[in-house]
Amino acid sequence: MPGAETLSRQGGFSLVELTVATALSLMVLSLLVHLLMAGKQAALSRSLQLILAQDVQDAWRMLSGDVRRAGFQTAEPGMPLLLPGATHTIHVTAGHCLVMRYELAGRAVVKAYYRQDGELRVRSSHDTFSSPEQACQGGQALLDSRWMTVTGWQVQSDTYQAEGVPGQQLSVRLSVSSLDGSAQLDETMALRVRNP
Repeated sequence: MPGAETLSRQGGFSLVELTVATALSLMVLSLLVHLLMAGKQAALSRSLQLILAQDVQDAWRMLSGDVRRAGFQTAEPGMPLLLPGATHTIHVTAGHCLVMRYELAGRAVVKAYYRQDGELRVRSSHDTFSSPEQACQGGQALLDSRWMTVTGWQVQSDTYQAEGVPGQQLSVRLSVSSLDGSAQLDETMALRVRNP
């Protein structure tokens, strides 16, 4: 049979070879897809971590600017502008609310930083309060609560002596986490009050 001889000489792929090649190709393809997805997840996680760090740095910048201004007044230079009922330039309540007062554009400003309902809140007001604790409500969220939550906020106030002059030093700890828990950040900042 001349036709049968021609078929056996044509060399092509056998069914077994084709099956093995397809299986290997699928394994390599699934490995590449897995690596691509893992890389994408790592990039998203890193991006979330960086955004979290940037938001916290913005909050630190705002807080440190207010602490530097705390107690400033033009009416009696050298004497800090205190809150009613406060003994220090920056008052720390039992609930870790940081309250300060300073003069800005000829008007007294009261600033309060506190944690409420998983948010770091800040209140800026020209009102006068009979006690510093009253300023620790009704503020606005300082960090974006749509994708992060504040898991910790602690403020500690200490006094110190520098060249015979008493001063106030603050230690502020802020812990935040993304809502899905994939990124966390815990930072502590030490601040010295300029107008103690």
